[in-house]
Amino acid sequence: MNFNDSSIEWLTRLGLMLTVCLLASCDQAPSAVSVSGETMGTTWSVKVVSDDVDASELQRLLDDRLIALNDVFSTYLPQSELSRLNQKSGISEISDELRLVLDVSQDIYQLSEGAFDVTVGPLVNLWGFGPEGPSNGVPSVTEIKAAMGNTGYSRVTVEGNRLNKPEGLVIDLSAVAKGYAVDELAEILESLGLARYLVEIGGEVKTRGLNDRNQPWVIGIEAPDMEIRRLYATIPVTDQGMATSGDYRNYFTHKGEVYSHTLNPKTGWPVQHNLASVTVLHDSAAYADGFATAFSVLGLDRTLAIAEANNLKVFAIIRGESGFESKSSTAMDIYLEKPQ
Repeated sequence: MNFNDSSIEWLTRLGLMLTVCLLASCDQAPSAVSVSGETMGTTWSVKVVSDDVDASELQRLLDDRLIALNDVFSTYLPQSELSRLNQKSGISEISDELRLVLDVSQDIYQLSEGAFDVTVGPLVNLWGFGPEGPSNGVPSVTEIKAAMGNTGYSRVTVEGNRLNKPEGLVIDLSAVAKGYAVDELAEILESLGLARYLVEIGGEVKTRGLNDRNQPWVIGIEAPDMEIRRLYATIPVTDQGMATSGDYRNYFTHKGEVYSHTLNPKTGWPVQHNLASVTVLHDSAAYADGFATAFSVLGLDRTLAIAEANNLKVFAIIRGESGFESKSSTAMDIYLEKPQ
């Protein structure tokens, strides 16, 4: 499936670009209410189509929920549940919320053949993509092996609300927690009887119903270009979560070689395939978030094979011989072709 972006108006933002394209106007459309803020080291925004919303009250409800989620999943807050868990070894009691996200992580770990691993923090730090910032070039094979000795999600077991992990193993849920938070904000909107909305946190998205012009919400996908920011495609996202992952914004160059922040947990090295960007649609933004990360590791062939086997909606952009090319799974093709 190919897209022509020459006539599409675009805008950019930090990180992976998200563009909400509002199509065709309506004479008596209901008004839209927008609220926004900062969370999880990024920004969030919610747009609700309704004539009966108290924006200040909505802001308070969503802010409170995001603060509570940070208190569970943050690796930067020393007193968060996850930070305290990472300081322990052996068996620990965990909250229902943390267990749910670990369950999602386990599902994606298994379906992705280990490509999605929430314990790769030591490798991320070693390669200079962690909170400590850039490293001094490429790590040695010895250093990589040592870091891999402190990774491996297969070494974590969760039974009910009891988690068991070995000493030195650190869990980082940043590749799925933003998607989970999107789902949680959407749940709040649903509980308020709101059925037309767009929720976005750091580029992870969930929508329901039509926008304020009575059209489907349409999300832009950025071209995975390391030089300039431009729009590559747009996708109608109706009653779905969506996440995009790519290798083109966070990388370093050493001795003429480009090293991506996308690391293969099985080798300890940055990936070297031609899959530059992958977008996943899923009923759950948490699953979309995690799968997008996993597929960025796996490359095009395994991504499409897993997508076909599990009926997943996947849109991939690869670096071809003559420029960017797009491929998509059957489930995505059908979704794009049917009237939205």
